[in-house]
Amino acid sequence: MAQVAKVKFIDYQTSIAKALDLIGAGENLPQDGLIIIKPNLTNSSPPPVTTSVAAAEAVYKYCKTSTKAKIAIGDGCGSGKTADVFKTLGYTKFAERCGIELLDFNEAETITVKNENAFQLKTFHMPKIVKDAYIISLPVLKDHSFTETTIAMKNMFGIAPGKFYAGGWNKSKLHSPSTDKSVVDICLYKKPALSVVDASVALKGMHLSGTHKKLGLILAGFDPVAVDTIGSELLGHNPKKLPFLTLANGLLGSMNNIQILSA
Repeated sequence: MAQVAKVKFIDYQTSIAKALDLIGAGENLPQDGLIIIKPNLTNSSPPPVTTSVAAAEAVYKYCKTSTKAKIAIGDGCGSGKTADVFKTLGYTKFAERCGIELLDFNEAETITVKNENAFQLKTFHMPKIVKDAYIISLPVLKDHSFTETTIAMKNMFGIAPGKFYAGGWNKSKLHSPSTDKSVVDICLYKKPALSVVDASVALKGMHLSGTHKKLGLILAGFDPVAVDTIGSELLGHNPKKLPFLTLANGLLGSMNNIQILSA
């Protein structure tokens, strides 16, 4: 049975730590290797379009107290230059203050991986540094123009290097013919090992703009399908009608029999 923590938002430090403790994250983090915290930094717009640097810092501090593994922040923005987005949203100052490496997946050295069972991305260009890393997906809870919702799994589009998938914008080739299938395929190549969702203020209507909806919650879980199921329900959607979730169900995690942990 998949477990999803659902914690009242007080502040990022308090609520993220509580959510992660509820699912036993500290004892399950790797003790060596590389942990990459993957926020949603699609562009330089402020939260809730993008992940607050305060949320990233809270996850970093939690990891720092639980493991000796190296910790980095990584993303590949959907438009513009990732370095500029890091700077505008405060990630550069945070990284300098804490001595953290910032990784730009759009320009990273890549390897080519293949999966004949993928729905449409039979071949995928993956940043080499991502292959063996422990990925923590750290999105904001948002509606999306193509997939209805964008949460833990859709956030993994950021690992797709823009130099291979750019068209009208940095990830545009992933949206044809089916964005939903691309979500599942990318997670088949590399799904998040842990997901933390900022649902303090959600974005309704559209992922790049829309209406702010105060939910006052933090979600966390190891199963990204379960996390996205609960998140989609909070946004007012029926998860069983969302193709990326029904395709991922039983393949990347489970939509069924989810245990909610709250405190």
